[in-house]
Amino acid sequence: MVEIYIILSLVIGIGIGYAIANKNNNSNDDGIDSIKKEMENTFKALALDVNKSNTEEFFKLANDKFQGLSKESDTNLENKKKLIDENLNEMSKRLKSIEDASIKLNENLESTNTQTKDLTKTTIKLREILSSSQKRGQWGERIVEDILNVIGLMEGVNYTKQGVVESGERPDFTFKLPKEKIINMDVKFPLAHYERYIDSDDEQIRNSEKSAFLRDVKKHVKDITKRSYIDPSSGTLDYVLMLVPNESIYSFINKEDSAVIDFALENKVLLCSPLTLYAILSLIHQATRNFAMEEKATEVMSLLNTFRLQWSKYVEAMDKMGRRIDDAKKEFTSLVSTRTNQLQKPLNKIDDITNLVEDTNQVTKLEGQQKF
Repeated sequence: MVEIYIILSLVIGIGIGYAIANKNNNSNDDGIDSIKKEMENTFKALALDVNKSNTEEFFKLANDKFQGLSKESDTNLENKKKLIDENLNEMSKRLKSIEDASIKLNENLESTNTQTKDLTKTTIKLREILSSSQKRGQWGERIVEDILNVIGLMEGVNYTKQGVVESGERPDFTFKLPKEKIINMDVKFPLAHYERYIDSDDEQIRNSEKSAFLRDVKKHVKDITKRSYIDPSSGTLDYVLMLVPNESIYSFINKEDSAVIDFALENKVLLCSPLTLYAILSLIHQATRNFAMEEKATEVMSLLNTFRLQWSKYVEAMDKMGRRIDDAKKEFTSLVSTRTNQLQKPLNKIDDITNLVEDTNQVTKLEGQQKF
């Protein structure tokens, strides 16, 4: 491009010099105008060439620049796309984790709702059970029966249910003990005031219901002592069992007024929570089994003596049989050896004679053939 400007300057300079020379040679103005016009045309042509060259150079530079920018832009876009994809993948993973956690939370909520509904139903049923004395008794009986099944006690063998005593009354359970002794148990328990105590939020009402509940327990103890559940002349022990159907209720009584338990013991009534009852019945079961074993001990010893006598006779008979077998074996050996040998000797002689006769006949036959 610099070269073009140099050429243009030279052309202009030559044109000016040519015009001056023509003027010195007394040329007319028409020649000068012609030269000017020719120079103008030449300049225009050169300008067009310069513009064209500049335009091409510009477009080339612009294209190179555009290509560079395009490549850089593509690289940037690719990097941004990669970064966006990575962010999207990470976000997808987080969304999946949130979705899984949400599903699990929903499942847990559904399970909790189901358990809450079941608990509500159970609570309603429990309230219905506790609403009447008869149903409370049935509930207590079910608790005792579960304990009896775990221990292994059998109805009719180890205990009776609702059996009639001599006075005509019916204890809920009667347990059989060694030496034809028995112990009775009552499973009904006053829970109405305790339930109101639990349900109330008013402190005054709670205190009132608590006192009423403890009074009910004492009254129930007295009522049991008035029955003929304790009657040593009829074979009962000097105590009766009274079921407290829940460990928390037993703990509540012991915590709020331990004198109630002492009062029951003074009246020969044993308050039994489910765990306490399990321990007592387990001891009764074990004691009954031990006593039964002791009762059978003499019989077992007699059987052992009889067995020992019969065993001695068996050993003696087997010894005799062994001796007889030994004698028979000796006789058999004698028959096999001595008698067999004695019988075999004549047979051997017979075989010798037979062989001798055959040999003689053979010799005679050979001699006859030789004479021929």
